Amino acid sequence: MIQIQNNYLHHDLLFHILKTLQDKKFNWGVDSWSTINLQHFLVQRKGEEISLFMKSIIGDILTHLKAEYVFESLITLYTNRSNLDEFNYTSPFLENKDYKTFLLFLNSCDGYTKIQGFKKIQSTENTAILLDKPFPIIHSNTTNEKVRGVLTIYYT
Repeated sequence: MIQIQNNYLHHDLLFHILKTLQDKKFNWGVDSWSTINLQHFLVQRKGEEISLFMKSIIGDILTHLKAEYVFESLITLYTNRSNLDEFNYTSPFLENKDYKTFLLFLNSCDGYTKIQGFKKIQSTENTAILLDKPFPIIHSNTTNEKVRGVLTIYYT
């Protein structure tokens, strides 16, 4: 099942997340030198590594989702390019695991997300996608904004 919900977060919480991402102490990693997409893992390998910002950014979301375990959570900034390109991030840690997925678009732009078997979902700020089982997911970058931000949580 796929559920799409607009205006998922209360405005104050979304503003807090966006402000946190701009904090000088918030570290970004480059996921690929050929495309220069930036990532920040909030949780890796079911809690083996946890960002100092995890609770501040996804704590309330996890409560709302009634998440028992977080396998992985990350924020990805897909940088502006002249063409829309597609990216398929698959964590080796998630292979052969049963989990749910939560996606939150952090800004509006011409980028999109494709979920196998469904149409493209346009990136609209504060739109959440909830998946009750693993699906292949493809994200695109943006051509009309500096970045396209997507918050992802893999959980049970």
